[in-house]
Amino acid sequence: MSASLSHQPSTGPAPGAVTDPASPRAERRGWAWGGIVTALGGLAVFVASGPLWPYEDSDIADNARMVERLDGSAMWWVFVTQVGFTAAALGAAVFGAGLRRRLDRQCPAGSLVPAVAGLGMLLVAVMSLVGAGMGTEAFHNLRMADDTDPDTIVGELAQLGTYGWAWAGLLLTAAALVVAAFRQGAVSRWIGVVSLLFGLLLLVTQLTPFQYMALFVGVPYLLLLGAAFAFGRSRRLD
Repeated sequence: MSASLSHQPSTGPAPGAVTDPASPRAERRGWAWGGIVTALGGLAVFVASGPLWPYEDSDIADNARMVERLDGSAMWWVFVTQVGFTAAALGAAVFGAGLRRRLDRQCPAGSLVPAVAGLGMLLVAVMSLVGAGMGTEAFHNLRMADDTDPDTIVGELAQLGTYGWAWAGLLLTAAALVVAAFRQGAVSRWIGVVSLLFGLLLLVTQLTPFQYMALFVGVPYLLLLGAAFAFGRSRRLD
């Protein structure tokens, strides 16, 4: 009686064979452009706000005279501010979501830093939407300026230049990045230094009656952050 031995084909690599390790998937960075979009939206608001204030000191006590100084293009400049604020709001929401995901990967498990960073950008998005809402009201009241109380128009333009820039939320993002840089090593230390400097400047604007000055701090800060995360090294710029 004879027996035949059958050998199962080997499914593994041959002995001594060299296998290539799976290459890590490249990180998607589209979210980082949200910070750049937010900053550019802020610049659009800054440019469009200039023609909305053609006043002299002697006009301040007379709202009717202030409205008379506005020409027919004023409502279109208001429209530009609304578009700018809307772009800033959407960009801030995307940037905040991406930043939170990025920090979740780099920070220690259970850290509050990713949530705080994302929440700060969400608050920026909310305040930008408030600015956009004031743009809607101001646009229509300027369109019907002859039938609208000048006090209403001037009041709305004043709010348009302030509400959208109450960016205290950005302080949370800056503070979170400082902790991420210096205590957790989740981002580069230079990002922590930049966040500390801009965060202190933002704190000054939000604790004094000059919230609208956050424009001059928040725009360059978000441009820098967005560019850093969009174009920096994949693992530890970040």
